[in-house]
Amino acid sequence: MERIPYELCVLIALRDALRRREVYVQGAGRWKDPDEDLPGDFEDNRDVHYAALAKPLDATEFIGSLRKRLEDGLTRLDTALAKGATGGVRIITRQGSPWVSVSKLGKLPEPKNLGALKAEIERRWGTIDLLDILKDTAFITDFTDCFVSVASREVLDRATLNRRLLLVLFALGTNMGIRQMAITGEHGVGEAELRHVRATYVTRENLRAAVTTVVNATLDRSSPADPCVGPFTWAFVVRGPGC
Repeated sequence: MERIPYELCVLIALRDALRRREVYVQGAGRWKDPDEDLPGDFEDNRDVHYAALAKPLDATEFIGSLRKRLEDGLTRLDTALAKGATGGVRIITRQGSPWVSVSKLGKLPEPKNLGALKAEIERRWGTIDLLDILKDTAFITDFTDCFVSVASREVLDRATLNRRLLLVLFALGTNMGIRQMAITGEHGVGEAELRHVRATYVTRENLRAAVTTVVNATLDRSSPADPCVGPFTWAFVVRGPGC
């Protein structure tokens, strides 16, 4: 008997048993003894708790009801497939096995808050290049300082790094992609250099810190006395209209 495959099979069986709550881990949270999830008076007031859950006391009745729902659902699906009224759901074959194929969701309508925010920004400042907004935001808030390298040392000077960071963030934020940013821009930065910055500086923690810096700076400036940024515009960003 091969030991490694045997151990893998045991671990897989243990994982499946844990998910079914057939075994439990003493002192654990999610995988604790399922009996501990029951109310303390469950055995004495079983009928009361079952009534609160709208479930029958008889397990056979519960399984029969569940089986009937499943059979009814499969019957409706079979009828809809025959009539071509499934809304894009199909039964296909993949690698010799049957698969249920679901069509992609359609495009969702634009959120009302987003449209109102765009209209207000355009009314106040007209059409502004997004990269210019990103550059000005970095100049005012210094949020690029939040991006630290995951490597043991940094060799790029801060000015060069900030420039490449803005290009990477713009490429990711607009869904342009780093490759397209590298070949269409006139910034003179190659794809490999942008991908290096993306891999070593753009992390979840750094992004959260940068967003926090920008939001805090925005809230600090969103006062009635500010001639450039009023409270109305940022209310759409932070709270939404009507709040």
